[in-house]
Amino acid sequence: MSNDITAIGQLGASPPAVAPRPAAAPATDPTAEAKAQPPEKKPFEPTLDVEEMRANLRESIERLNKMMRDSGRNLNFSMDEASDRVVITVKNSETGEIVRQIPDATLLRISHNLENVKGMLHNEST
Repeated sequence: MSNDITAIGQLGASPPAVAPRPAAAPATDPTAEAKAQPPEKKPFEPTLDVEEMRANLRESIERLNKMMRDSGRNLNFSMDEASDRVVITVKNSETGEIVRQIPDATLLRISHNLENVKGMLHNEST
């Protein structure tokens, strides 16, 4: 191929010829194909111990509560066993009343009731 650009844009000039690509040779050895494929990967199966995770969560909650007491804050962390949620309560230091709870007590009651109704919503015969 030449680098002459004077022929570009001239009428009747034919484009430069492009050499055809050589065809790929077919594989004749079936063992070569088997060797070229990577080995089949097994899916990752995590090992999950729910009781160990709950124990770690309880331990972390205890440490957080100790840190809050030591810093003089009326912030309490707890675990709602029925819904497996962490509950945070903020109390007024003078009166001891709960100023704020996350999640709200109403939402916790709803989640408890949903757990009780769950069996009625999913009936295996239907």
